[in-house]
Amino acid sequence: MPNQRPTAKQSEQIRTGVLLIDQFSSLCVTAMTGPFRSANRELGAEVYTWDFVSVDDKPVMASDGLSVLPTLSSKEAQKFDYFFVCAGMQSNPPNRAALNSTMQRFARQSKVFGALCIGSFMLARAGFLEGYDFTLHWENQPAFSEEFPELEISPNLYVMDRDRWTGSGGLSSMDIALHIIAEHNGIGIANAVGNQYQIDRIRGASVGQRPYSLNQYETLPKPMQQAITAMIANMELTLPIPKVASAAGKTVRSLERMFARHLDTSPARYYRKLRLEKVRQLLWHTNLSILEIALMTGFPSPSHLSRLYQTEFGLKPSEDRKGRSALT
Repeated sequence: MPNQRPTAKQSEQIRTGVLLIDQFSSLCVTAMTGPFRSANRELGAEVYTWDFVSVDDKPVMASDGLSVLPTLSSKEAQKFDYFFVCAGMQSNPPNRAALNSTMQRFARQSKVFGALCIGSFMLARAGFLEGYDFTLHWENQPAFSEEFPELEISPNLYVMDRDRWTGSGGLSSMDIALHIIAEHNGIGIANAVGNQYQIDRIRGASVGQRPYSLNQYETLPKPMQQAITAMIANMELTLPIPKVASAAGKTVRSLERMFARHLDTSPARYYRKLRLEKVRQLLWHTNLSILEIALMTGFPSPSHLSRLYQTEFGLKPSEDRKGRSALT
C-alpha cells in the first residue's frame, strides 16, 4: 500500500500567541513556530496557527536585527490555547503599565499563559508566577533571584505547571512546541516533526539547563556530577574541597584524579571558575556593586576578585561591565 499522510484530529485549530518584547530572541520564537508549520505539513491541514503581538502594535526588533510585524492588535480580545511573553536582551522594558494590562488581557483569554527565555521577569512583576513552578534562561537567573528572592526558580529547560508554562529560551522552545504537538496529535507526528529539524529526541520537562561550564556534565562520572552540584549549591559560602569530596562519596585524592582525567583541572580550580562565571552574569545583568558581587560569590574582597577575574577573562570586572553596557 502507498504511504498515507497522517490525518489531523477532528478538532478546532490550536492557536498560539507570542507577545514580543523589544530585543527578543528570534531563535526562541522560530524554534516554536517552525515545528507548528511542519506539523501542519505532516497533517495536511492548518491545525496550528500563531500570532505575534506587541504592546504598542508596532513592529518589534529582535536582538539580531530581525523586525517582526504584529499580526494581531494587542487590544483584540481573542482566545488562545497557548500564549507566551518572549523577551531576550531586555528584562525590564519601559511602559510597564501598558505591558501589564496587555498581559492581563491575554492571560484571561488563554488556556495556558507563560513566558519564553527571560519573559518570566515580566510575569513575576505582574504577579503571574506566585504559587507556580517556573524557569528562565540560566544566564539571567542570578539577577532574577536578586529581584525576587521569594520566588524559587526551577533549573529545568522548561516547566509546565498547570496553566503556567515557562521555557528557558533557545531550543527549549522547540521542546515545548513538540510537546504541544504530541499532546494534540500524538507522539508519532511530534517525532516526525522533530526529525525534520534533525532532533533525535524530545527532551522532557525534567531535563535541566547546563549553566556555566557544564557542557560536559552529562558525560561525567556520577561522583563528579555530585561534586559539581555541591559547588553550584554553595557559591556564597564556599565549601572546603574535603566537603565537596564527601558530597561526592570520594576522598580528596580520588576526586582530584577524576577532575584531572576528565576535565584537565582540579576541583578547586573548577569551583573557582564556576564562581567567576557567576560573577560575570551578575556584572552583566544586575546593578549590584562589585563588593556585593564578591560577597555573593565567596570572594573575600573586590581586589582579590578583580585579580582572579582578570586572569580568567582578560579584563577587570569594571571593564567587562562597561563593555557589556555599551552593547545593550
